[in-house]
Amino acid sequence: MNCYLCDQQLRFVPSWRGIFLQELPEVLCRECRSGFLKLNTSGCRLCSKPGDALCRDCLYWEAHGYQDLIESGISLYSYNEAMKNWFHQYKFLKDVVLAEVFASDLKEILVKERATVVPIPLHPGKLHERSFSQVDQLLVAAGVRYSHLLEKCGETLGEKNRQERIASTDLFHLNGEAVPKQVLLVDDLYTTGTTMRHAAKALTQGGAKDIRMLTLIRA
Repeated sequence: MNCYLCDQQLRFVPSWRGIFLQELPEVLCRECRSGFLKLNTSGCRLCSKPGDALCRDCLYWEAHGYQDLIESGISLYSYNEAMKNWFHQYKFLKDVVLAEVFASDLKEILVKERATVVPIPLHPGKLHERSFSQVDQLLVAAGVRYSHLLEKCGETLGEKNRQERIASTDLFHLNGEAVPKQVLLVDDLYTTGTTMRHAAKALTQGGAKDIRMLTLIRA
């Protein structure tokens, strides 16, 4: 088997953890894996951005109608150069197999999750254009069960700047499925937090009481 990113041959070393704990196989070489920067838990309590207990973006949302809407949140990796390259190849070049790169991280966090895992959906037009949902595929690769409760109905944010993202109007509506009390929202990339707040607002209106969020990357 070769590294998914640089094509270098990987050395497979059997281990008891792999056999008995069903750990997912490594798909990257050490050099490629070391290029990604993990975030620690000492940053923002809602999005893991390094710095204060609440970053500028999260402070904005807490002060502008979204206070305590999200209980807590975590992002796993920084949006450094290695992550930008992976993200571009995965999302825009449609290299779906790259979902497996972070499958172990997501499985470790979500394997005992009791809340309903809800991925952020793509706008139907974007889904048709890309042919797959990158968030769904990350969860599939990790073997995590999830439920779709939301539908994207508003603007797409990809080409907007920070101010335009924050000023966006309602982005989601419920799809008619019953909304549980506990929800874990999952997305691939956190930028300003607009997507997560609008999704959480829709779920709260549907009856959710405890909403947390998890994102793979914090820009």
